[in-house]
Amino acid sequence: MSRKSISKKLRFEVFKRDKFTCQYCGRKAPDVVLHVDHIVAVARNGTNDIMNLVTSCEECNLGKSYKALDDCSTLEKQRKQMEDLQARREQLKMLFEWRKGLEGIEEQSVDMLIARIHEIISPYTLSETGKQTISKLVSKFNMEEILDAINISKKQYLRYDNDGVLIDDTVEKFINKIGGIIVNNKKGPITAKLYYIRGICRNRFNYWNDRRGMDILEEFVDLLKSGGTKEEKIIEILDSLVVDLSKRARHWTEWHTTIDEWMGQISALNERRTDSMNKQKDE
Repeated sequence: MSRKSISKKLRFEVFKRDKFTCQYCGRKAPDVVLHVDHIVAVARNGTNDIMNLVTSCEECNLGKSYKALDDCSTLEKQRKQMEDLQARREQLKMLFEWRKGLEGIEEQSVDMLIARIHEIISPYTLSETGKQTISKLVSKFNMEEILDAINISKKQYLRYDNDGVLIDDTVEKFINKIGGIIVNNKKGPITAKLYYIRGICRNRFNYWNDRRGMDILEEFVDLLKSGGTKEEKIIEILDSLVVDLSKRARHWTEWHTTIDEWMGQISALNERRTDSMNKQKDE
């Protein structure tokens, strides 16, 4: 089968897909010269379809490090160096074009997020500082994470007066909490749920002991775990009991007293379960 040359455009698409990284050894342009390698060789009827192409550095593609020609002529060495230099220049140019394309996508993402936030906080609009905050989030996190955090922050922090008008202090809090919510969500579902509960309590109670509140929540979860409760069930319990309590309790004292009572019941249940297991072992 005759080899059909791979166009510069197709090479660029393969390099972009593979992030200008050799898929065999992990080295990147422009530190090494990159080739486009066939996964299924042309000799074995492999095609130039992009799914059959992969980014490879020169050494991995050739299967060995470059060696000088037998005659070791200066001319041949210079020719090879010039070819490598030209390849590096072309790939560096491609790399810059790829980066430029990514920047364009980031700018578009920022504009879309700002438009979404303006819908939520109308008639307010983001200040330049607020826009910069959103831009930083886009550079660190993906769109799904940011949109999820926006929805959570909206529910937790935005408040309206009796006439249905947004309270301006809550708008600022809504914006400032988005990044923290994303970070908390990445800590795992149980931890994210605890921070969600903390946010409800902070917002509702005139007094809230932050450190003691989180200690109580973590102790509550630890007791459930020690009794053999699985993660999915723990999240279900947090949703059905603790979130509900946090939304209806009148103050900090009622909240922590109720959870203390629940923990006493869980501890007693765990002790009975342990005693029962020990008796079964003795028998």
